[in-house]
Amino acid sequence: MKYVTLKSSDLELVLDPHHGADILSIKTIPTGEEVLYTTPWSDRAEAVLANEQTTLSYEPVAHWMERYRGGWQTLVPNAGPARDVHGAPLGFHGEASISSWKVLKSEASSIQIQLDLFSVPVRIERVISLKGNEIFLTDVVTNTSPLNIEVDYSSHPAFGGALLEGEVHLETSAREFHLDEERDSPHGPAASTHQWPLIKGDNGSVLDLSKLPAPDKKLGVFGWISAFDGAKWYRVKNKEKKITFELQWESEYLNFAWFWLEFNNSEGFPWFGKVRTFAIEPSSTKTSGKTRRSLLQMKPHQSVEIKQKVIITF
Repeated sequence: MKYVTLKSSDLELVLDPHHGADILSIKTIPTGEEVLYTTPWSDRAEAVLANEQTTLSYEPVAHWMERYRGGWQTLVPNAGPARDVHGAPLGFHGEASISSWKVLKSEASSIQIQLDLFSVPVRIERVISLKGNEIFLTDVVTNTSPLNIEVDYSSHPAFGGALLEGEVHLETSAREFHLDEERDSPHGPAASTHQWPLIKGDNGSVLDLSKLPAPDKKLGVFGWISAFDGAKWYRVKNKEKKITFELQWESEYLNFAWFWLEFNNSEGFPWFGKVRTFAIEPSSTKTSGKTRRSLLQMKPHQSVEIKQKVIITF
């Protein structure tokens, strides 16, 4: 497989435009510290993608997970479980995350790529550029049809490497945390809303999401943050490794950020209690529930711009 490597004076980014435009790695220069997650089965995922390994299953979640190498994906037009979008039967996490994107222009520190979706009439034009310790990612999402459409957009960076070695501290401009509506949680009632960063359970328990435990401690959380105070951002800090990942985004359509945390907690497929990662994912929709609707509702031939900026300090 042909990857594209972008470099600035401080960062190295590895992109796979042939499968989801996955950002597979972000490393610091010259220390070589990784901030994104790599799955234990990444070698098998590469073999499956290269048609060197027979796929295990066509069940939507297993099919997607078998190809999941970690890193950072874009979930359009569906985020989460398989469902129909405007009559198109979409698998887990949608079409954009499994599609081959067209490379329009590639330079040492920037790339321009494009994807025309098959499932819905949507084009995504993307520019990624690096400058110093900053990464800029801009998407122009266009409805190419004469119809009104509604699609999901979710930005899915999963963290790992040096960033998760030791205790992790989180900061954000969000004021609320919501537990998912369709999953049981030991930390509080399903669909309950809490003031960030504390999840207060009915039994008197309190979980502080601003301080995530060091390795070997189990923790699982799924929900979303919202009610951002002004600019939308979050910051992941590892004081021991002296590295920080900050994500800022600008879009009237991404008013939620999914919060998925898997710290050696899930005992079944595919994690088996041995995975330590989490993701905070700017999204156009909350995670689930009967009232789930995407804010990305586009008029005929409308284009919208979504800007994301990463700042990594070390």
